[in-house]
Amino acid sequence: MRTRKFKWLFKLSQLAAISLIVLPFTLASTSSYFLDSSRLEIQASPQTHVASGSIKVSSNSERTIRLKVIPKLWRLNPQGVLVYSKPAENEYPLLDNIRVNPEEFELLPGKSRLVRFIVKVSPDAQDAEYPFQLYFEPTSLLEPDVKKPNVNVSNVLDVIPVFTTTVYAYQGDPKPKTSINTFACGYDAEAKQVSVDLTLNNAGSKHARVFGNAILSRQSEKEANEVLDVLHLQNASLIIVFPNTPRQIQNQMALKNNQALEAGQYQLELRLVDERNLQPAVESMCEFTVPKV
Repeated sequence: MRTRKFKWLFKLSQLAAISLIVLPFTLASTSSYFLDSSRLEIQASPQTHVASGSIKVSSNSERTIRLKVIPKLWRLNPQGVLVYSKPAENEYPLLDNIRVNPEEFELLPGKSRLVRFIVKVSPDAQDAEYPFQLYFEPTSLLEPDVKKPNVNVSNVLDVIPVFTTTVYAYQGDPKPKTSINTFACGYDAEAKQVSVDLTLNNAGSKHARVFGNAILSRQSEKEANEVLDVLHLQNASLIIVFPNTPRQIQNQMALKNNQALEAGQYQLELRLVDERNLQPAVESMCEFTVPKV
């Protein structure tokens, strides 16, 4: 029964690699350079308290561009929006312990450059996570043969690639423990959309990374419920939930072919999968009624 129930996991696993690009970098056709890295988490050595990594920066521009690498701290607010933050006075000064080489460099047309970074975490850290970004800021565009350091680049680059990751320092074998605090659903007849209001929590010692879908079915007293559609959680293809930090997700999801629901009783079954091992992480169910018009 459980094997049949999770056949859909094999299809979802094919999307895992695609979902990884949500956080590591941003890319647009108008950008003159892009990043090649998908490391969402990096473990610090328990002996040295140091984590390290590298990012390949490549150019698709016809001109040389000068880049400056700026470390930034980030967190997710309850709505899952990435916001920048500064460490409190009693917190470990992570920004002062991030070293980037090179910090500023010129990227030649059609070429790539490897940027290395080292992060030293607090030696007192037992179970700690340190989210940070490396922000690749363009300082100037240079002609192939003539350097012009004061050229304005704001109209050339619409999107600036950003490398986003989390360094973690753990003792033992930490695991996430995802749970659902609240799960409500409904239907907007005018918009022809199913609504979801979901709050996730993580009582574990490691941040959770989950993804999944919601299975919509129509309830029937005489027959088995009829599955109508598999709805995708928009803007939440990869959901990150940090320990003891609730994460709220509000979605409006349209049915295939934008079809409308008839009057009746409906059931929405939520299935979230652990992105690390593709095992079921959490399930829940809610019901809603579409009244007769």
